[in-house]
Amino acid sequence: MSKIIDLKGSILSLTVLNLFSDQIDDTKQAIAAKIGQAPDFFVGIPIVLEPQIELKDPTFLALLVEYLTQQQMIPIGIRTEDESIKEQAEYAGLAIFPKEKPKAARQSKPKAAAEEAGLKTAMMVNGAVRSGQQIYAKDRDLIVMGPINPGAEVVSDGHVHVFGKVMGKVFAGSSGDTSARIFAKQLNPELVCIAGMYQLSEDIDEAYKSGFVEIRLQDGKLVFNTDILA
Repeated sequence: MSKIIDLKGSILSLTVLNLFSDQIDDTKQAIAAKIGQAPDFFVGIPIVLEPQIELKDPTFLALLVEYLTQQQMIPIGIRTEDESIKEQAEYAGLAIFPKEKPKAARQSKPKAAAEEAGLKTAMMVNGAVRSGQQIYAKDRDLIVMGPINPGAEVVSDGHVHVFGKVMGKVFAGSSGDTSARIFAKQLNPELVCIAGMYQLSEDIDEAYKSGFVEIRLQDGKLVFNTDILA
């Protein structure tokens, strides 16, 4: 009998929408403003909702899902432990995910212990990452020797080093490693992200787009440093 279906593991980039208000009109306006910064980027992206407050309006999630769908975004689930929000989510057709626990920062291991654990060397990409390509360095750092073109995406569970111009998307610490960093020869990205915290090109100061830059996560925000080689 020929194969009917097959299940395979795959890396999928999810955008988390943190909710700090239970006012649907205010939430819609804030989303519209964010979409206005980069309309093409948000088309077709899968969204996971994560309320940071109690949602008192029982129709809030259903209205929000409807709005996101109208904006060509794809709401697929919600992260919550709140039972009342779970009820709303089920009504709105959202999958329910547990709250994510951030992983502890990586600690260096003695050489012998690292070898025993099977520590992987960095993945190296020789040349450019072309539009439409996705590179994933699982459980290791990623080194790209050329540019990352618009429409390309590189993902690493560790650090990302780019010895070319970043014009696509870069994800470091994709499994939750908050100590992961991004290093780039030149930066003009569609998006940079460390451990789920991302920033669009429009939100990055022009001062960080003219030369070598390091990006790290500090106090829940991305910090850009151009003086690392000074």
